[in-house]
Amino acid sequence: MASPNPTVQILNDGYRNTTIKVDGYLNAADLTAVTIIDPATLSQMDGQGVIPDRVRVNRINFDVQDGIQVDLNWDGATPASLWKLTGRGEIKAKPFGGITDNATTPNGKITATTIGGAATTTNTSYTIVLELVKYHS
Repeated sequence: MASPNPTVQILNDGYRNTTIKVDGYLNAADLTAVTIIDPATLSQMDGQGVIPDRVRVNRINFDVQDGIQVDLNWDGATPASLWKLTGRGEIKAKPFGGITDNATTPNGKITATTIGGAATTTNTSYTIVLELVKYHS
């Protein structure tokens, strides 16, 4: 049985900042490069109709059930690792300028891939909250 795509809830979508919550579970299958945020779907940045085309990650809060790993990646021609999440924790990236998209030919999207889901026989869950800053090239 395939694991369903995660539920993505936009908690805040202001002119500059966006906060999203990702809830999901795995059941005998892993996720492969599922888009969890696409800046083009967010609200305008300035009241003038400018839509963001990329984001910076300022904070990641996560709760990943033992036995699985959730890999967040920047999407692009050659995707790049954003962060590998296991267990529970918080990444405070704002003090050092945030985590920026370093994929080759980036498109601004963040994707999620899981490891360990194929070995699970019961629903194994994860919750991730991302605090983002919007940009336009």
